[in-house]
Amino acid sequence: MAGIYIHIPFCKQKCHYCNFYSSVSHNHKDAFLKSLQVEIEQQKDYLQGEEILTIYFGGGTPSLLQRAEIEHIVQKLKDTFYISKNAEYTLEVNPDDLSEDKSKELIDAGINRLSIGIQSFHDKDLKYLNRVHSATQAHRAIEGALKSGFTNLTIDLIYGIPTLSPENWIKNLKRFFDYKLPHLSAYALTVEPKTPLHVLITKSKIAGIDEQNMVDHFRILLEQTKVHDFIHYEISNFSKAGYYSKHNSLYWLGGNYLGLGPSAHSYNGISRQWNYSSLSKYLKLDDLKKVIYEKEVLTTHQKYNEYVMTSIRTSWGCNLDYISTVFGKEYEQYCKNSAKPYLDSKKLQMNENILLLTDDGKLFADGITADLFYED
Repeated sequence: MAGIYIHIPFCKQKCHYCNFYSSVSHNHKDAFLKSLQVEIEQQKDYLQGEEILTIYFGGGTPSLLQRAEIEHIVQKLKDTFYISKNAEYTLEVNPDDLSEDKSKELIDAGINRLSIGIQSFHDKDLKYLNRVHSATQAHRAIEGALKSGFTNLTIDLIYGIPTLSPENWIKNLKRFFDYKLPHLSAYALTVEPKTPLHVLITKSKIAGIDEQNMVDHFRILLEQTKVHDFIHYEISNFSKAGYYSKHNSLYWLGGNYLGLGPSAHSYNGISRQWNYSSLSKYLKLDDLKKVIYEKEVLTTHQKYNEYVMTSIRTSWGCNLDYISTVFGKEYEQYCKNSAKPYLDSKKLQMNENILLLTDDGKLFADGITADLFYED
């Protein structure tokens, strides 16, 4: 199984918490789209003819693209790669870009799944995050997408926002459930270094993160999604049966993927490569010989760590039999030994030789993962 990710590096404005590569100037959009065509051609053999099951437009703000621009990209991909007839085509959208008419255009362009960046249904939270849309626009976006005919919809919500009380977090979740959408991505607010959010908190211009508030929100999230029969299939993702994100599941299950556009990452099971986070360099991609990425051939240690990092986050868990078969008995024993303290403290559980996070363990997922890594 394989997938393709396209990074569209343009935004109307930068959200305070975001550390993804993007530009608020759209002057070079046409030149970017030309370079994208060149890169598709340049990377046509990267996936070695594997069937493409998922194509994902991320960013940035892909919903800034017009229908004809999306169609042009999709057609080039179809002409270049072996794409499944049942492929999932996801496009990230901002609520302020999404009307019923725009949704219909996206359907006509071949998009069959939308990921809407709601983040919160409360204006106070949206202001804290420096989101460009309002709560009213958030509701209109979802309603317009549903009226247009989209059935495979997901929204993003953020918890742990200092302005978001537990009561209002419950209201955010209730509004999501009321729309009867099949998928939810819910992320803890993270303060990344050098982002405007980090600067503003450091200078005491806005409130910082309250860890207990974050924990309370997460427990509410787990409780409410269980009540509504959502499957917690990855630490930040919940869905009804049959509505897992095919694209993100590809990452977590170790599939191969090609990343296109500035800052995009690729992985083929042997090596990783990542494009430079520079639009100016990307726009110079005018011939098939030019290299705009760095590459790293993975060691066995790194492949093991990659597997642990992705698998432990999921409901499928970290399979010790798989580790033994692929990496060797030494790695299986190392993983067992490293996991023992967390099994004893009930942050991990073992089920048929598969390590799984408990609900308590999910609060410490990053630390547990780091402790399972193989170090020389």
